[in-house]
Amino acid sequence: MPELHVIAAGSLLEFTLNAPDFRMPVGRIQSLYLKPLSFYEYLAATGNDQWLNYLKNITLEEPFDELLHQKLMDRLKEYLLLGGMPAVLQSFLQHGSYQLCQEKQAALLETYRGDFGKYAKHTDHKYLQLLFAKAPGLIGQTIKYSSIDQNVQSRDLKRAIHLLTCAGIIHPVFSTQASGLPFSTTQRDNKFKLLFLDVGLVQYTTRLSADILLASDVLLLNRGMLAEQFVGQELLMMMPAYERADLYYWEREKVGSMAEVDYVINVGSTILPLEVKSGKTGRLKSIQVFLNEKNSPLGVRISQHPLSYERNILSLPLYMIAELKRFVKNIPKDPCKNNLHGF
Repeated sequence: MPELHVIAAGSLLEFTLNAPDFRMPVGRIQSLYLKPLSFYEYLAATGNDQWLNYLKNITLEEPFDELLHQKLMDRLKEYLLLGGMPAVLQSFLQHGSYQLCQEKQAALLETYRGDFGKYAKHTDHKYLQLLFAKAPGLIGQTIKYSSIDQNVQSRDLKRAIHLLTCAGIIHPVFSTQASGLPFSTTQRDNKFKLLFLDVGLVQYTTRLSADILLASDVLLLNRGMLAEQFVGQELLMMMPAYERADLYYWEREKVGSMAEVDYVINVGSTILPLEVKSGKTGRLKSIQVFLNEKNSPLGVRISQHPLSYERNILSLPLYMIAELKRFVKNIPKDPCKNNLHGF
């Protein structure tokens, strides 16, 4: 029946597709990678289309609306609590209760744990459980197998990382020299960080109540872990659904001159260093090292600062990551314009 289209979906479907006895009909299957809702999709779902239209059309030449900036930062904090899992957002839209949303997050995490046993061999199951429990607390850290569990052999943890990556529950962020494209040509397979499936699920693992989180600067929790997770998650969502997304970071291990950039991305042929600053202060030393060493034309800071562009640094507020490519493509070429709305 060549005219019949079949859609296959399910939790941990990749486990089945990667099974040794599964025969893939090459050329007859297209993969589409489903991701949590982005911050922009959250704004649309909560009826903030006017704000979305403003963000999609604002330019560097316009004065930024400080009042709207604060409102959007408040909505961002709310999104960090809820995340982008559809069932959680649906619950929030229906009931407006953070408590009910946290109950839904707990149920989702428990469902994933229960599903491992259906797909993983018995010898893999305990390592999947271990990694699943530890991964949310490891965001932003270079992974050392001993930091996961020093009593488990690295080959078993490598296998667990591979399986959860195939399932889309975690996303490795590999170190790369970023000397050219594609980044994978200089990827260091033994040097990587991890992202989790969803920022709301990461937040839930802190076990803090929603009231406490909303009253505090949620972006600063756990060394800014939520901010780095959020930015990585938004970058993944910017990539086409038909291809498996990869993320990279850059570091220089030089005695007396260490430097690390949270993410490196490309817009066309332009390679960009991107640093995440969860607080309202913070130097950009590593970006400057990258720009000088790679002779790159532009660096990007993602932070709580309003939109600005100065001295070859594009500063985007966290809630505007979706506009990153648009701004990079339209950065003024005239050096006289490089002092627009300074930090």
